[in-house]
Amino acid sequence: MAINSSTLEILRKVRTSDVTDALDSMGYMNTYEMDPRLRPLFPGIFFAGIATTAEFNIINRTIPAMSYEEFDDRQYKRNPDRSTHPDALWPAGHSFGAPDEVHVVDTKQSRCGLLGSNNLLDARVKGSVGFIIDGACRDSGECIMQKDPVFCSVRSMRHMAGRLELSSMGKPITCGGVYVRPGDGVIADDDGIVVIPQEDGEEIAKRAWMVQDKDRRMRRAFYEKLGMPFDKTVELEERPW
Repeated sequence: MAINSSTLEILRKVRTSDVTDALDSMGYMNTYEMDPRLRPLFPGIFFAGIATTAEFNIINRTIPAMSYEEFDDRQYKRNPDRSTHPDALWPAGHSFGAPDEVHVVDTKQSRCGLLGSNNLLDARVKGSVGFIIDGACRDSGECIMQKDPVFCSVRSMRHMAGRLELSSMGKPITCGGVYVRPGDGVIADDDGIVVIPQEDGEEIAKRAWMVQDKDRRMRRAFYEKLGMPFDKTVELEERPW
């Protein structure tokens, strides 16, 4: 069963550190944390959502020399029904973008920029809340300007045509060293990325909230002693279940 909306609401109130403490308490030490080589494009990114998945293989097929006009025509060439034309340099690939989606992609740490400033905006319009790729983000300056919530292992200018090929979509994959299934929870912040197995999602979220609540109360007391004005990180609330 995929992570449900009430569990997701709790996860959006906690930090990755709270989630890893919760996982530790359930015997899952060092199990669901993605490799720290996957880093946010800019500081301050936070998201929690439900995983969708895609995997690509590296193919490295050379594109022959041609005129720019032919290249422009063939790069994304589609049939009238939008299926891939046989002459296309980049096939239809895969679709993504949905409410509460965290799109998780494995491109084998390729330098091909599968995510970029155009398709990220398209997915965000459709409701996606985060993007994770064990590989490259392209147009990174524009993506940062747009505040696109991306974690990647590489930044690169390379296109995918002739270099990547879709292997699977909507199936379990390994990304950042962690097994990810469609429907698992994913939370990410400046400290990194944690996957939340869907069958334990509710219990993990509740324990993480309790870790967070205890920490907020302790930090709030220190704020008072230091005469620091309160901020949202020390606001207290009722238990949400």
